[in-house]
Amino acid sequence: MKKKLIASIILSLVLSISLVRAEVNQSTINYLVNQPQNQWITMALSASNYGDPDLSYIANLSLSTANDYSKTILALTSVNENPYNYNSLNYLINLENFVNNNQIGETTLISDDFWGIMAFRSAGYDTNNTIIQNSKSYILDSQNVDGGFSYALGNESDTNDTAAAIMALLDAGLTISSSEIQNALTYLQSSQNVDGGFPYNLGGVSDSGSDAWVMAAFNKAGINPNSWQQGENTLFDHLETLYLEDGSYKWVSEDSSGSSMMTAYVALALSNGTYPVNYYTPLNIIQETVSLRIEGSNETICETQVEASNALEVIVNAASICGYTYNIQETEYGPYLNMINGEEASGMLGWLYRVNWLSPAVGANDYELANGDQVLWYFGEWGMQPLRLILSNEQVELGEEVTALVEYFNDTNWLVANQATVIINNEVHLTDELGQVTLNLVSNGNYNIYADKDNFIRSNRAELSVGSSNNSQTVNLVVNVNNPGGPGDDNVISFVVDLANSNFGTLEPGEEAINLLSITNTGTLPLYLEASVTGDNLFQSNLYLNQELWESYSDNYGLGQTKEVELELQIPTNYQGNGLKQGDLIFWASGG
Repeated sequence: MKKKLIASIILSLVLSISLVRAEVNQSTINYLVNQPQNQWITMALSASNYGDPDLSYIANLSLSTANDYSKTILALTSVNENPYNYNSLNYLINLENFVNNNQIGETTLISDDFWGIMAFRSAGYDTNNTIIQNSKSYILDSQNVDGGFSYALGNESDTNDTAAAIMALLDAGLTISSSEIQNALTYLQSSQNVDGGFPYNLGGVSDSGSDAWVMAAFNKAGINPNSWQQGENTLFDHLETLYLEDGSYKWVSEDSSGSSMMTAYVALALSNGTYPVNYYTPLNIIQETVSLRIEGSNETICETQVEASNALEVIVNAASICGYTYNIQETEYGPYLNMINGEEASGMLGWLYRVNWLSPAVGANDYELANGDQVLWYFGEWGMQPLRLILSNEQVELGEEVTALVEYFNDTNWLVANQATVIINNEVHLTDELGQVTLNLVSNGNYNIYADKDNFIRSNRAELSVGSSNNSQTVNLVVNVNNPGGPGDDNVISFVVDLANSNFGTLEPGEEAINLLSITNTGTLPLYLEASVTGDNLFQSNLYLNQELWESYSDNYGLGQTKEVELELQIPTNYQGNGLKQGDLIFWASGG
């Protein structure tokens, strides 16, 4: 009998962010504390680790533009205040009211799109949110031919708005390697003056505000400000010439006194700060690890583990893991999930959820999760009942029978589901009166099995491995994130992987690393290889073999043949995880 062989390897990675940090003089903090307070000063003090900025001014603000609301949201989130309910006002709904024609605020302005994106992101909106993606496209369509951006359509580029655009576009999902970001950085580099500072417009006089905006963009992009200089002069050198003994900074060298606004910009930048200063996280709410499955009308959209505090937050937190888009509307009854991957609620159809198979009596935002809960979101009508599929064995030898049992939950008991469709590798089987299908597979390999039935919720997916489980090698996967053979009978299936551990080193969100391994067929049969990944979701969603997601990997090996396999780990730009991550990359071989 031909047997199946498995091989696995350890992969490891440290994800960290390390930037140059300059000290902010205590006299600068004291100066800002004693000035009339505003949103920019709040953000500067927060970035400078000042513990208790005065927010009383917010109650007296007169807000009339998208930028007004964006600045206030950014100030609130910088100190982790709730922008959804501060002084009994939901600032996010008010900002959403300025969204029109697929952009934020005035259609002739671009700057309100920069700050709108950063405000929404700071409040927890996902990168894939429709508002953010539409606004990103609007910004990119407005990029000038010199690579820079302006505050309004048709205007010449300036350093301040180009820096703001870079920060917004990074928040909207672009990476430092994106051509649009590189072109914007090229514009900034061309603007640097011989004194090391930056002007507002190309060829102008260097000023502290422009210095600060550019430095804040550098901080966000992971660029060392000292790496850009004219002669021996850097940004820091020019800023030092504008510093006064009272802790303030002049706007330009000709000024006789400091500016509270310029000082706020500079203090944030010198604190290694950027915009947004912080991303709002509700305090005193425990993030539990739960299982999430999202079933669309035609396919399973996501099946993963995620940390979340409530049943709506799982949708937000898992989007970057599974790569889906979604939209949550704010209504008078609270937040409402109305779309995932283009499937939008309409009529009797909508997005509904269950926890541990039960349909809760409260809205998803109000359902507090417990560790280990199973959350199921599905697109359908109220009253649809979930299916589940259970295999009698998840590992069998070739020719060995396995039974798939399909049941449905009537909100009290699990009952057999007869005439349900069981799908295994595109083959369709119908369950009998006992809700069962008997399977006898004729090829080694891994099989994905699920059940479906009209007017029921699609079942979980079960993995069936056909072939010997005794001959195996494993590639263990490890990542640290810091915030990104044996014989058969006469015919021998045997292969060697030359790598047992794959360490991806130290990476940041938006970066990637590549390791190489070699696989050699050492048996007496041609081989057919597939792969699977277990462990941390970072590996399950972002590990590529030979430039394809690991799920698509397969290859044939002739007798004695050796092939190189490229392992590439890509850390999503919006990845929020931190610390050590581990997993296993498993190669499965069968006789080819």
